[in-house]
Amino acid sequence: MALLFGGQLCAASSAEQSAAELAATRGYVYVYFPKDIGTIEVRPVDGGPNRKLAPRTDEGGKAYGAWLTPGDYRISKWNSYDWGDYPTFKVEAGRVTDLGSLVPVNIGGYELVVLPVRDAEDAHAIDGALQQYASALTSLDPIRWNPPSPPKPIDLQLKVTPGLGLIPSLVMAHDRKVNKPSTVAALKNATSNEEFLRLARSIARPMYSHPAEDGQGNIYFGADLGQIRVRHEDGTWSGLSVDTLHSVSGVAFVEGSLYAGSDNGVLRSSDDSGKHWSDIRTFGDDQAIIDIEHEGNAWIVATAHQVLQPSGVVAADQIVVYVSPQGGLEKLEKSREFPLEKQMPGSWGGAMGQLVHGAYFINTHKGLYRYDLAGQQWKTISPPTNVSTHHVDPATGTVSVLLNKGALSKVFVSEDKGGSWKEMKRPPFVTADVQFDNPGMGYAIRAEPGAFKVTWEIYTYSRGAPDWAKQVDAPFQCIPMRASASMPIICILSDGSILSQREQDWYVEFSAQ
Repeated sequence: MALLFGGQLCAASSAEQSAAELAATRGYVYVYFPKDIGTIEVRPVDGGPNRKLAPRTDEGGKAYGAWLTPGDYRISKWNSYDWGDYPTFKVEAGRVTDLGSLVPVNIGGYELVVLPVRDAEDAHAIDGALQQYASALTSLDPIRWNPPSPPKPIDLQLKVTPGLGLIPSLVMAHDRKVNKPSTVAALKNATSNEEFLRLARSIARPMYSHPAEDGQGNIYFGADLGQIRVRHEDGTWSGLSVDTLHSVSGVAFVEGSLYAGSDNGVLRSSDDSGKHWSDIRTFGDDQAIIDIEHEGNAWIVATAHQVLQPSGVVAADQIVVYVSPQGGLEKLEKSREFPLEKQMPGSWGGAMGQLVHGAYFINTHKGLYRYDLAGQQWKTISPPTNVSTHHVDPATGTVSVLLNKGALSKVFVSEDKGGSWKEMKRPPFVTADVQFDNPGMGYAIRAEPGAFKVTWEIYTYSRGAPDWAKQVDAPFQCIPMRASASMPIICILSDGSILSQREQDWYVEFSAQ
């Protein structure tokens, strides 16, 4: 039996009541999370308890919905945070109310905006709900909610565990204050949803450390919200847009064409420097494209199969490598699957593929693997250790591997594509990345923990020493990245600003403020 309190359905489901029975006195509210899934609670304007929208079984667990009695409603909570005052939406019996897509965007300063978006890529996400209840609805035309301006930022408040005690609570509060990231003022001041999204895209930070290069001094980095950030030879930055809200998680530049793979499995290409894009193929919504490679006539694409965890976090459980030795991207075929551990260690830097001198390298935490284009064969080439990160220098072919395990960390280098390995002296821990251009020249990025903050440091290795020496500290809250030997080491601030290293100094190349 359904229990009603204040006119609201408290406990009932389509398993207990048919859609026809529900639609006779209620309307269905639908919302879609294209990325960063959250829970939504709504409340009637004229009073009554909150009602949480329930996850649907379609759209990969990204869609939510609930049958509600007719009336005007407000969103009251996102996850456990109060949403604040915002335009209402209407529910009518026998109809579907479409709240569209909600996209959480962190604006810094421990604040987040959950932005309502109408995106062409997700315009048909609601079709499953409309088809499911079609016979019970009075109209297949949904009531669309279109608020004109962004909601107020949500304050991501510090949550202290009950019983922790006064002193630990004060320490946590002080740490939060010391490490508070900068707020992007332009985002906070945006007056329309369109302006907010445009600004958020313009400052999307480079997310992936394996960029594409066009040979003209331009380097292309995948970023969030369908963006490709481009660093030009003179150190200036610009952006290219792909028609998606998803991250561009893989990029390649081949013979004048730019290729972009997104974290929802869509592979696209552009022949006019990113002005227009064409879909090449789709690997599936649950497949993030993590690498696109080309050499000679061969193409290689790697994807990560994403699984929604009960906690709401998306994690990869498998890496899949597709190969087309001769026939172009349309002829890609699955070459090998790499299952991942259920609980991957935090020190693992994620799978990264590189195609260098006829050999394709990719790692999981358990090992490093090589695919030879000539023989079309796979080989395990792991050094005597697990793998946190690996790097192959595109000029020399030198392969370096890091195991990030505190005092037990190890570094290995190979000059024969992983046929043999030499253990090198490791930099001071905690080390996040190690790259050797050749056995006599290496770079390391490490973190020096402090009482209330972490300082990132750049180390270099010289055969002449042979030892590691600190070169420079990164600015506070700036995370360094060595993406290519053809550009300086950069570091990315919490607000998306980008700095570059020039000897002992850091220069602003792009400001998000």
